[in-house]
Amino acid sequence: MSRFLPFFFLLLFCAFACNQITESKYNGKWILQEQYYHEDIILKDGNYTKKYSDDDLRGISSGKFHLNRNENRTGMTLSLIPDKIISGKDTIFQECENLDVIEINDSSLVILKPNQWNRDKMDKLIRVNEILIYKKATQ
Repeated sequence: MSRFLPFFFLLLFCAFACNQITESKYNGKWILQEQYYHEDIILKDGNYTKKYSDDDLRGISSGKFHLNRNENRTGMTLSLIPDKIISGKDTIFQECENLDVIEINDSSLVILKPNQWNRDKMDKLIRVNEILIYKKATQ
C-alpha cells in the first residue's frame, strides 16, 4: 500500500494541474467589436463581468462562470451565471448564457452561440448559429 502512495499523489497533482491550466486560458479581458455592437467579458478566477453596448442600449452583468463538458454540445461550454440583483423590493434575475467554445488561444476566443430562430424570405423559420470571435485585450 505504501509504495502506491507516491503514485497516487502524482496522479492527483496532475489532475489538479491540468484543470488549472485549462481554466487559466480563459482568464483575461475578451473584446467583441462589430459595427454597432461592442462587448467586453472579463473572466478572472471563476468570476465574470460582462459589459455590452448595442447602439444606444447598454447593459452590464456579473456573476460566476463555469467550464462544462456536455456531450450534446461542441467541445467546452462556457456558462455565465449572473448574480441576482435586488432593486428596492424587487429581485431581478438575468438569464444564464451557455457559450460553446470552438477554439481558444492566446489572442482569440471563438464562440458558437446557441440556436436562434429567424424567418427567411418565404417566412419559414430557419435556425441560425452565429459564430463570434472575441479578441484578447493586451495587458
